[in-house]
Amino acid sequence: MNTILKQTIDAFEQLPEVLQQELAGRFQTMVARAKIDAMLAEGEARGGETPHDQFFAELKAQYVA
Repeated sequence: MNTILKQTIDAFEQLPEVLQQELAGRFQTMVARAKIDAMLAEGEARGGETPHDQFFAELKAQYVA
């Protein structure tokens, strides 16, 4: 883990619980979007594409309980 992230987590732990929950939810969304962007970039880099239905089925399996 890099230094900036460690410092941010230390500051995060000092915040009220309600604010921690809100920020954690936002961070989860950002991470999920980054993963999706990386998957799309990987598909473009290999010169192909993932069919729409397959792509969203895989995401649903990963992120929807």
